[in-house]
Amino acid sequence: AVFHVEELIRCVGNSEQIANTPVPLSYSRHTSRFLFLWAITLPLFLVNACGPWASIPAHLFISWALLGTEQVGHLIEDP
Repeated sequence: AVFHVEELIRCVGNSEQIANTPVPLSYSRHTSRFLFLWAITLPLFLVNACGPWASIPAHLFISWALLGTEQVGHLIEDP
């Protein structure tokens, strides 16, 4: 039982090191640029799937949700 507790403490310590490591700036920029590029090209595919008029609110909602999630991720990333 003592071995399991020591192993758990070691695992928690390793997890804290991972949680306190900031995301590299280049990775953060890359994901932001990729998401922006994806959001810009999304209407090209939505027009075929939803039609021209339904693709506008669908694009706005999907982009709002994904870009908002990215922004929340940037805000909570800083330890």
